Amino acid sequence: MAEFKVALKAIIQKDGKILVLKRSCEEDVFAELWDIPGGKIEYGEKTIDGIKREVFEETGLDVEIEFRPWSLWSFMTPAKERQTVGITLLAKYLGGEVKLSNEHTDYKWIYPSEFADMSADPSLKNEIAKYAEQK
Repeated sequence: MAEFKVALKAIIQKDGKILVLKRSCEEDVFAELWDIPGGKIEYGEKTIDGIKREVFEETGLDVEIEFRPWSLWSFMTPAKERQTVGITLLAKYLGGEVKLSNEHTDYKWIYPSEFADMSADPSLKNEIAKYAEQK
């Protein structure tokens, strides 16, 4: 049976840089590609609570979320068993040291323009390029 999920991602801003995470080879989608923090919202969860939870679970960071969407996106798994619709929000770093979950193997704070040269999903590259143009 096909699934439909809603996910939120965060572009975390700190000193003109953004946080990117490298997905583990164990991930079923976008394995070993660079990404930004986020994930699926749980049933009944408030959206802002969900993205803050996902950011904390994946990075250990405390962030402040802007309440307006930065972008909307979607993808379907290759076998078409799951469709995910997502919203990317902007977030401001408030504190904490990065502590990766088992979903990721590396992280970097980069200038947004540097993301163009990293291995990532093309739609995310476009999203970060749009962000870089605005900064």
